[in-house]
Amino acid sequence: MTLIPTVVDLGRYRPRITAPAAHPVIGWIGSPSTQKYLLDIRVPLQQACHSHGARLLLVGATPEIRAGLSGIEVQLEPWSEEREAALIRRMDIGIMPLPDGPWERGKCGYKLIQYMACGVPLVASPTGANREIVEHSGAGLLADSADAWHDALSCLLSSASERERLGRAGRQAVESRYSLQRQFPVLLEALGATLPSAGKALVN
Repeated sequence: MTLIPTVVDLGRYRPRITAPAAHPVIGWIGSPSTQKYLLDIRVPLQQACHSHGARLLLVGATPEIRAGLSGIEVQLEPWSEEREAALIRRMDIGIMPLPDGPWERGKCGYKLIQYMACGVPLVASPTGANREIVEHSGAGLLADSADAWHDALSCLLSSASERERLGRAGRQAVESRYSLQRQFPVLLEALGATLPSAGKALVN
């Protein structure tokens, strides 16, 4: 059996340029249907932002989310395929909170791979594919409680060098495993196909 992981196209993502930030950015990308998960970590987000002068960048959330995140500077950006990679590169930390429910266990961890492709370190709930992605890549920290979220965010907000180290690990993991360029030939081989000229151009 051949297992093909969720992938991104490296041609659409490039690593962010790291620099010391006076007000580091905790970022999230998602949809109105999943923004509710941010409220599950409201308290550690408030604590981390207050202690470290951080702010939130939420891509794809609606203005209603502000009411549940009082005391935090929140910047909302609409999602678009054209802008998503550029918006992720503005993040110092990417987050993916998830409860441990049957629907959430089936999610593929796509936003984690997007963060990693841009060299952004992660904090994620250890739900479903999240655990495997974070543990395999070494790109971030897992947090399963409010205290764990606070500690993980504080750890990364306190150390630009640690953020950079984890971000590099994530980018390397995408290049070696979670990219279209790496997995397209694997898929063709699994299907018993010969790599066509168009496919050769894609992976080169």
